[in-house]
Amino acid sequence: MAPSKKGKAKAEKTEATESSKFPASIRSVPPSSVAITIHAKPGAKSSSITDFSEDAVGVQIDAPAKDGEANAALLDYISSVLGVKRRQVSIGSGSKSRDKVVIVEEITLQSVFDALTKASKC
Repeated sequence: MAPSKKGKAKAEKTEATESSKFPASIRSVPPSSVAITIHAKPGAKSSSITDFSEDAVGVQIDAPAKDGEANAALLDYISSVLGVKRRQVSIGSGSKSRDKVVIVEEITLQSVFDALTKASKC
């Protein structure tokens, strides 16, 4: 007969993970970068953030999806929204797709979340 487990205490999870308070569309990339999942909408009249959800950040871009113009405009717009230099922002994946992952270097997850929240409410 197996011994009973009456005396064992259950393990408790007291420490919440840092990313649990942020949507899944933004996540930390070690050592000091943040990845943002973006759903790009090229060909709009003006650049703006249209949606900030768990899945992706919707961004409409005022450039056509031709010869990488929309990608360049997207990176310029994201750098201006986040207040970082253009060279700190790059496309991690999805350069030929509407669904992209943009990497922002040398920035915290909290500052990205705050800037995107502020820009999406304008």
